[in-house]
This record gives sequence, structure tokens and C-alpha cells, in this order.
Amino acid sequence: MFLVFLFCCSCTIFAQNTIYRTLNIPAEKYGETLNTTWMGGMNAPQFSPIDLNQDGLLDLFAFDRTGYKVLTYLRKAGSGDTSFVYAPQYESLFPADLAAYCLVVDYNFDGIPDLFTRATADGLVGTRVLKGRRVNGNLKFDEVCPVLQFKFDTYFTNIYTAVVDVPVFKDVNNDGDIDVLTFGIFGSGVEYYENQHTENLGNPSYSIDSFKYERVSSCWGNFFEGNLDNSITMNVTCKGVSGEQVIEDDGSRHSGSTIFAIDADNDRDVDLLLGDISFPNLVFVRNCGDSSYANVCQADTAFPKCSTPVNQPIFPAAYGLDIDNDGLEDLLISPNATDGANNIKNVVQYSNTGNPACPYQPVIDSFLVRNALDFGTDAKPVFFDYNYDGKMDLIVGNYGYFRPFSTYKSGLAILENIGTTTKPKFKLNTDDYNFLSNYNLVGMHPAFGDLDGDGKADMIIGELTGNLHFFKNTGGSIANFQTLNTPQYFGIDVGQYSAPFIYDLNGDSLNDLIVGGLNGKVNYYWNFGTPTSPQFNPDSSNKFLGNVNVDVPTPGFTYGHSTPVIHTDSVGNRILYVGANRGTVFSYLIDNTKLRSGTFQLLDSNFMKHDVGSKACMAVADLDENGTMEYVVGTSRGGLLFFSETQLDTTTQPVGLTEVSATNSKLYVFPNPAKGSFTCRLSDGVFYSPTIALYNILGEKTNLETNIEPNQLSIKVNDYTPGIYFLQVQHNNQLSTFKVMLY
Repeated sequence: MFLVFLFCCSCTIFAQNTIYRTLNIPAEKYGETLNTTWMGGMNAPQFSPIDLNQDGLLDLFAFDRTGYKVLTYLRKAGSGDTSFVYAPQYESLFPADLAAYCLVVDYNFDGIPDLFTRATADGLVGTRVLKGRRVNGNLKFDEVCPVLQFKFDTYFTNIYTAVVDVPVFKDVNNDGDIDVLTFGIFGSGVEYYENQHTENLGNPSYSIDSFKYERVSSCWGNFFEGNLDNSITMNVTCKGVSGEQVIEDDGSRHSGSTIFAIDADNDRDVDLLLGDISFPNLVFVRNCGDSSYANVCQADTAFPKCSTPVNQPIFPAAYGLDIDNDGLEDLLISPNATDGANNIKNVVQYSNTGNPACPYQPVIDSFLVRNALDFGTDAKPVFFDYNYDGKMDLIVGNYGYFRPFSTYKSGLAILENIGTTTKPKFKLNTDDYNFLSNYNLVGMHPAFGDLDGDGKADMIIGELTGNLHFFKNTGGSIANFQTLNTPQYFGIDVGQYSAPFIYDLNGDSLNDLIVGGLNGKVNYYWNFGTPTSPQFNPDSSNKFLGNVNVDVPTPGFTYGHSTPVIHTDSVGNRILYVGANRGTVFSYLIDNTKLRSGTFQLLDSNFMKHDVGSKACMAVADLDENGTMEYVVGTSRGGLLFFSETQLDTTTQPVGLTEVSATNSKLYVFPNPAKGSFTCRLSDGVFYSPTIALYNILGEKTNLETNIEPNQLSIKVNDYTPGIYFLQVQHNNQLSTFKVMLY
């Protein structure tokens, strides 16, 4: 039965090779060589210190609200942001279902990071906690609390945190457990929830993992933030704990706030930095009380008042990290909004100088992002040899760059391939190719192909409104698309976010249009004209090509964001790849008999075996002419990721292991991916007469050289061809199967 299963799998996988994440393809921007070119961009990152590799140095964990994407950095020698090296191999250690906000907090003080993030289970509103542990030296997280709750009268109810807010998880009263500060569902005071673990030591119902809270105050520090602005009113009062109501508050609530706990005056109590959804500044409130009773006596709306105040349009949030490793907590300020906020030069670093009179000084406005390719919001890459030198360049469209009080500025960037035909290297020539931003099209998505029979590739641009626009190539040695020849091309309208691809799908020597859109479907407009006079009709088309639909249904919303591209694989299959809002690329086998109706076979819902965050948009080409493909994927965060079927970069392979549950123990396979050898280990217990088998993707059993120890199996695979294999381990009447990737 197992062999039959493997054979069925091989029938749908076809000729897909292993795809490797690649960081070491060089690129230049404005004369500077970039060192994190392909990290995918940052729009609304949240930062926490973390020790990823157990070397005693605090590394960096970033969680971007845009696409809910984890980014990991290791601390190395250097200063400022150059001391952090992008290390995506650690990203796979973190859960895939993190949402809205995610902060690293060691709540049980065991030296292992834990995570506080938005509750994801249906019906739960608030914060969940994931407890960290080390498995063979690598982090793993298990949910220990589905939602934080507090005792209200005689029952427990959820601690409310708005999905757009960033709360505080910190030992506010210095008693050794983690408390919560957050804006509640009603009122404009900061609510204080005190962890009751320390107050009930010895009571097993109040263990450190129980997370039982009491709401001590609905206006911690005796202040309010304005309902319609970010003004601060001090010296207010709250009623008692039971049935609390704030006296001076009218009960209304503004729609978003960020809170960061800071000890600005080093008096061992909590002061706050507040960000508001409608304002560019941070408000500092000083606690003139102590850790047991907070009383705000000072409020500054221009923090830091003594140097350059924060001005981060809009909705700033503050995070603490010792960036220069001098023992002082520095600050990072970034937008908390996923839309309508600064999307380049959007992470400001303030260094803590230790000067009591003015500790925080601005250092840079583009922490980490200055060394990456970042095109604002929604990068849309396409391979196109724009200068006809025989090397594929990258043309990158985007939703746009944020402009205050105006629409986004959308344009096309040129990443010219200045390398060789076997070693690509890219250089950013311009971020506004042919000054196309002057057309004020938001969400430009380019496609290239000869539509008028003159032997030169023309350009179709899709955009936010769902229309297509035709630009004739009037260039000579360099492609030129300065003139919009035909707006709203043939009246084609796919709703919103049109994503065109030009390709002769039906084999009649006429280029057709394959167009994705917001609804997650793919539209096929066949060309019924001539080589020099194309004809398309929006009513003579298949708006459900292959019955493809990459949308994730949400009541009342459709957010598929399908972005199609077609490529012929190494064995001659025509594959339709469709990037999706969910952050993965789908692949379908094109059936020539079903172009106008019918269903294509879904090959893979995650062709890249990688989640880029959201709004994946893929381009494919053989850049080094070795017969294997390279892939560049754009993301909602405005950056690009590079992949190859050839392993060009060994530093990006995921760390960690595979873990499956057994009856009385746990079985691990590591490292995975592996090279030369890998190990299968029991976390407890011993193997009893184990049987081990390794099958290739065709279901063929392979010969193994295995060293069997009481609790682990060491398996040598030195001479194996790189690819995907299936490991079967049978012991003590248990059968476990693993997918192992060899490289």
C-alpha cells in the first residue's frame, strides 16, 4: 500500500526538482552592494530580541504584520544594523499561524523564548501564548494558553486586545511573572491585568503556565488617551475592581493604539510610549509612582523631545533592543499599519546614549531595509531582456510607494542583469522605468510579449481597477514604452488587481492573455485576430481557466490575488503557476483539451515549499543556462525572494527537525534537509528490533547503511541523488513515515 501511495504521488509531482532558497545572487542599488537583497521587504515589522542559536548573543526576531511573516537575523560582529545577518533558515522553527502581533517574551524565565500572539481559534478574541522548548538545540513552540483570561466576578473572561493594537506583556509590578497592559474594548484608559501566579505560590491552580489574571485597574497610571486624538488627560480616577467603570470617560474608543513599556528614568518602574492609528508621533507618559502603584505625572507628545521627535506616518510602534550591545536598550520605531503607512525607509533606529538628559538619538531611518531590495507594497517581478543583451533582466511592478495625503505612486523598476550568461548579477537602474508613474496607475503589474507582429515585445499593464493597458514597444536597442497607446485594452476588466501574462496558450501562433485578479481565479482571453492585428473580446473568453481558484474564502470578502505565469518543465509539461494572497504559489498541469472549459489538475498548492507572507507573485527563467530554473517571488512587503533548482547557497537550508507523535515517545529526523547522513532519534525510550526503509519518489526501495543505537538510528546517504525520499521506521508495533529532502 505504501508503494502504491508513493507511485500516486510521483504521478502528480512530474519533473519538479528540489527548490532552494538563495541569498547570494549579488545586486547593487545606487552604487552600493546590498547584503540582504532577497529578504522580501519590510512594511510593518515588530521586533523582539531572541537567542536563536544559543551562542549567548541576542539575535533579532521580526514579525511583519503585512502578511504575518517571520524574519530572523543572527547577531554578528559589527555595529548598528550591520551586526545583524539575515538568517532565514531559522524561520521554519516558528508556527505558521501567528497573527496580527507577535512578541518574544520569556514568561517562565527559563532562558527559552516564548511567544505572545493574537488568538487564532474561532470565537477567541485576545492573546494566545506559545511556550518554547529546545529539541536537539533547536526551538520548538507548543500552545500553552489558547487565550489569556482574567477573573471577572465569579468567572473568567478573555483579556481583550484589538487586532490592530500592540499590547504590553511585561512584569509590571516586579513580582516575577508577566502582566498585561492593553487598551480595552471600552474606554480610553490603559487596562492593567495582574498575573496571579506569585500571589498564589504553592497553589497548583496558579502555576506559571496557568495564566490567571485579575484586572487591577481600567486606567493604569490614572490617565486617559483622547477618544478622537492622542491627547493625554492626567489625574483621573477609576472605580473599584468589581464592575469597574471609568468616571471621566464617555465610553467611546478610538480604533487603534500601540503601547511600549520603557523605563526612561531608570527608576525600576514602567513608563509608556503610545502610538495612535491616526498620528505620526509617539506620546511619552512618565510614571511618577512606582511598580506597585502607577501614577502618570508627565506627558510629552513629541518623543524624544530633546532630540529629533518620532515622525512616522502613520501609526508608529516602538520596540526595544540592545542594537550596539552596550547593555542599554535602544529603540526601533516602525509603522503598525498594513496600509496607508510609510513602506520604504520605515524603520527608524534611536540609539540609547546613556545620557540622562537626552538618552535617545536618531541613527538611521532604514534599519535593515537599506540593504535590501524594497519596492514599497506588493512587488510584482517579471523576467524581460529589456536591453536585448541576451541576459534576462527583472522588471518589477508594485502597488506603489506611500505618499501622505495622496494616492500611492506606482511605477516599474529595472533590475538590469549586469552579470554574465552563467552568473547573474543585478543592478537597480531606475525605480520609474520610462516615467510610467506619470500615468497615475496604482498597482502596476507588467507583462511582455509581441502583440502587433513587429518582432518586438510590447507591454500590457494590469492595475488596481482591473483593466488592462497596452504600451507599444517603440524602442531600438533598448525597449521603450513611454506612450500609453490603448487604455482599457479591448474593454477587458477582471474586477480588481489585474495580473496579466502574455502567452500563446492554444498554439495558433497568436499571443493570448491570461489574467489573474483579486477574486483568485484566472481569466483566459484568446486572440482571434491576426499576427499584426490582435483581437480580444471580454465576452468571448474563459473566466475560469482550469477552474483555478486560489482564494481563501472569508465571509463577505475575496482576497485571492491570483498572479499567473506559464512555463514548460524539463519533460515538456506546460505548467500554470499561480501566485496567491496566502503567500504560496500553486501549480497546475495545463490540459490542452480543457482550455475553454474543464478543470486542470492541481499539482501543488505550495510549489516553492515556502510561504513568503502574502501576495506571492512569481517569475521564472533559466538565468545561468544550466538547464535548471531560477524563480524570483515578489511579496506584499514590497521585496523579492530568490530561489533556484540548483543549490547555490547552503546557508539558507532550514535548521530543525521533523517530529511526529508516537504512542509513548516522540521520533525525530534531523537534519532535514540533509546531506551525507541524517539521524532518526527517540526522545525517550529505546528501539526494539526496528525496521528501516528508504524509498525514492518513484516508490523504489533503496539500500541503506545504518548504525543502530538504543535510541537513535544513524543513516548514511553519501552517494544518494539529491531529491525527496520517504523514510519508514517500524518499531514496537508503531509505523512512522517521514519525508526527507537530500541535497
